[in-house]
Amino acid sequence: MKFLIEPYIRKRTEDLLFLQLNKEAISVKNYEMPTEGLFVPLLTTELAENIKTKDENKVITANAIVRGIIYLLGIDPQFKHKDEYVKFLYAVNPEIEDYINFEAIKFADQGKMIESIIFLKALVLLNNKNVYYLFNYSLNLIQYAEDSLKAKPKVQVVFRKEAKVFLEMILDIDESFSLAYYHLGFLYLYNKEFNKAKLFWEKYRSYEEDTDLAMEVSHLILEIEDNALYERGYEAILGGRAEEGLPLLLELEERSTNWWNLLFFIGLGYRQLGQYTDAISYFNKVMEIEENQLDTLSELGLCYGATGNYGKAVECFEMALNIGGENNEILCNLAMVYMEVADYTKAKKCLEHSLAINPQDEITQACNKQLKMLMENSR
Repeated sequence: MKFLIEPYIRKRTEDLLFLQLNKEAISVKNYEMPTEGLFVPLLTTELAENIKTKDENKVITANAIVRGIIYLLGIDPQFKHKDEYVKFLYAVNPEIEDYINFEAIKFADQGKMIESIIFLKALVLLNNKNVYYLFNYSLNLIQYAEDSLKAKPKVQVVFRKEAKVFLEMILDIDESFSLAYYHLGFLYLYNKEFNKAKLFWEKYRSYEEDTDLAMEVSHLILEIEDNALYERGYEAILGGRAEEGLPLLLELEERSTNWWNLLFFIGLGYRQLGQYTDAISYFNKVMEIEENQLDTLSELGLCYGATGNYGKAVECFEMALNIGGENNEILCNLAMVYMEVADYTKAKKCLEHSLAINPQDEITQACNKQLKMLMENSR
């Protein structure tokens, strides 16, 4: 089983001390220690406390070893003695899974979320079929990400992603586990995947119609409806399906006239359909809201070029270069406009700049080949 958070908790091995026990050191019913003994982990804080408070012959106990093993397996599930450790755990306590779950809950109640996560990680390593263990692990990951990782957004993403993996694992085992849908909705919302969030919340609501959470989910679905509609619309347009995406976005425009991203994708949809006048109108609306918006300038350049307004096209592409710096795609588009007006000297200069940025750029190479043909034919 793969755990995404392992690199971020590996340093917790510093909380452990390892001892080599001989075969006679510990007596456990239904367990025979290997002839060479066993290399066991102990929590340093617990060992230090035992040294202070217990007799010498009671410092190292089976229970202390159990807690050390659980902690180690939660940090490093591939540790070389893993199989022997697992045998030891179940021999000491046949109900070891319930014990680990109980201890993890205690850690969480004490605000020791990393310790709780480590114990639950060990638990799902031992049993990845128990949906309640998987759920507890996921919830702790979400809570820790929210409460303790706001200043570390990249790490926060990993913890949330791990939670998502295990919540989805729950649904593979029991598709009626409604709370998994509820929390997955929030995880997709964090990623701005609005339609997936809506889908999972609707699924939750189909299982739990008359709960306070169902009422909350209904309000959340209403709140993200416009974002979900926008997502469907722009994804359709990015997929080249302007006929599908434009009606969705135009419906939104009635309620969101100053949403420049929306106006941009409406313009893009019209350009895909060859309706350049409408496209230019929407791209100009974007420029009124977001002056110097680079992608919009490039799109305007393409629209003006397609309608034969080469002067405006050059103006837009040059403005885009001034704002965003030299860029292969913009330089090629500008070169193609110059080719249309037979200004091969300026076209050549643009392509030389583009090749200087990236000699392997295939679009630039194709444009350069076309320019050479035009120049030869003009002689």
